[in-house]
Amino acid sequence: NRTVLIRAEHLPNVELTTHEGRTVRFYENLVKGQVVAINFMFTTCGNTCPLITEHLAVAQKGLGEPMRHQITFLSISLEPEHDTPEMLQRYKQARGIGPEWIFLTGQRDDIEILRRRLGVYDLDPVIDSDPSQHAGIVILGNEPQGRWKAISALSHPIRIRQAMERTILPPSQWPTGETVVNEVPSQDNEAVETADRSILPPVDQ
Repeated sequence: NRTVLIRAEHLPNVELTTHEGRTVRFYENLVKGQVVAINFMFTTCGNTCPLITEHLAVAQKGLGEPMRHQITFLSISLEPEHDTPEMLQRYKQARGIGPEWIFLTGQRDDIEILRRRLGVYDLDPVIDSDPSQHAGIVILGNEPQGRWKAISALSHPIRIRQAMERTILPPSQWPTGETVVNEVPSQDNEAVETADRSILPPVDQ
């Protein structure tokens, strides 16, 4: 079963804490039965994280009703010792982010397990250990359908929104044709290719 396989290999049920101070389990409370957009960030990140947050916020606002309320955004801190729930709450409020977006912190070991299981790491250990060079991607998942993909969070917000729509909707309802292609001009340096993360091999903890 595709959904069971993805759950077992890539969605650990680690304990996290929300920006509101609630203790939650990643799979059981946040992902199971849901459509999610997952990214990693930290509040003291200079340029990339705020830009990624902005792109995701624009993409979220671009979703029509009721899709806007059918996807939950999960932003997980890479610096959990610094990013307390209070810090994450202030970060969220400063950017006017709505209720369908949860910022998360926790124990570093648990976040590392989660990051590696989701495939959000660099093969170069030097780069991987530097939070300022973390992977700027957003993982999009429709857990009940077993449909997962990833897209650069630095892509044009419209491209991100289109990927979200294809995550939420069944394939028979995906927008297609020139209207979709021409909605935003392609850029030579734009990383928009999506990948099915369910085909990734298991990652050792």
